[in-house]
Amino acid sequence: MEILEDKILAKNIFQKYTVKPKDWSFVISTTSMNDGFFDATITNPDEVWQLKIDSLYKPMPIITGTKIDIESTKMKRIMEKNTIPFGYRKIDPPMIMNLFKKISEEQENIANRNINQVNKEITSYFGGLEPTVPVKGKDYLCGPFLFTEKNIIEKNSYHKNVSEKLSQDMKKKIKERYPSYG
Repeated sequence: MEILEDKILAKNIFQKYTVKPKDWSFVISTTSMNDGFFDATITNPDEVWQLKIDSLYKPMPIITGTKIDIESTKMKRIMEKNTIPFGYRKIDPPMIMNLFKKISEEQENIANRNINQVNKEITSYFGGLEPTVPVKGKDYLCGPFLFTEKNIIEKNSYHKNVSEKLSQDMKKKIKERYPSYG
């Protein structure tokens, strides 16, 4: 098992994304597997990556990850059918500004409306934009990142072992970057 970190991990996954940008998902579990780190899973039609993230609350978190042995179709069944796939979507800045303006103008109405209706409107807008490979100099939205309390990584011995190795690597990286940290 090859554990990749930060920029190398991001570059490796991005290269795979550029080959086939459709049907990706990025799920972050807010419940860790007993180590205090956030677990994340990135899937595409061909593979699954298991990640550990030290924090969701800082701009440059420490991330480690590895490709795992599980069928991506099995992971896909866990996702909701109406979930927008993860990816980069080319946007028209004036169109986005109009969407934000509409949301801010309707803020009071939104507070009184069912939040599911607001989510449907946003999903409808972004769901109509196909994931694409980003090109320098253009504007893109990246996401969605699905946050869940459930940890969608199976709790079998294989995935627990992977999680422990990623956690150990994460702790090592934290000690290297922050020597005075616990």
